[in-house]
Amino acid sequence: MREMLLLTAVFVLTFVLTETEAWGYKNGILHNSIWLEQAAGVYHRESRKGKYQLTYKEAIAVCRFEGGALATYDQLEAARRIGFHVCAAGWFDKGRVGYPIVKAGSNCGFGKVGIIDYGYRLNKSERWDVYCYNPEAKECGGVHTDPVKVLVSPGYPEEYQDEQICYWHIRVLFGQRIRLHFLDFDIEEDTACISDYLEIYDSYDDVSGFVGRYCGDELPDDFISTGNVMTLKFLSDSSVTAGGFQLQYIAVNASQLYDHHADAYS
Repeated sequence: MREMLLLTAVFVLTFVLTETEAWGYKNGILHNSIWLEQAAGVYHRESRKGKYQLTYKEAIAVCRFEGGALATYDQLEAARRIGFHVCAAGWFDKGRVGYPIVKAGSNCGFGKVGIIDYGYRLNKSERWDVYCYNPEAKECGGVHTDPVKVLVSPGYPEEYQDEQICYWHIRVLFGQRIRLHFLDFDIEEDTACISDYLEIYDSYDDVSGFVGRYCGDELPDDFISTGNVMTLKFLSDSSVTAGGFQLQYIAVNASQLYDHHADAYS
């Protein structure tokens, strides 16, 4: 009897430790193997015509064009839990519309956090953006929580393709900031960077915190975020491509920033 109780206790302890490791925190960020696997393939897309231009049928076609499918509610929530925050309503699985919110705001999420759910839409001709899922298509956008990482344009070091829309959402530890450093940059140049461009946002999404829009072949200056989140948006039109870009981001502590500034003035 005692041996049975001992074996049971060992089994329960092993199970708890395994679950704690799988669902626990690592470096202050909530991690789970299932969440991470799913979230890696969740991404937001809008029409080439702009925001809120896709019918349900067109939204399905956008995801299929990239080899994916409409994201499910659970996949969208999995991505949201590790920092995926987009203030734009979009179609997802089974004709549902909504968007993921990590941080509540007066202009986004109605002060709530979670999946802002508009429910199942009876009128499939309504026009929204779309949330797709494709775990195999990770080179264009995604949610990134690593403290250091190199990000590249789709296809790099080859030229990027026409009609690309990519969002990279970066989230590091609370209290840290993100230093962005460009290693290579070559995007079709025009006067106002309308054709192809990379945009930087000092926020969870591309609604607030606009930093700048970049094109051409001159390396943009380094940028340091004001908080622990940042969003990058890359867009290419239907003609003319270029070499693309390569950049590195690194999470830095406030003390490192202070030391850096102190060295600059010493």
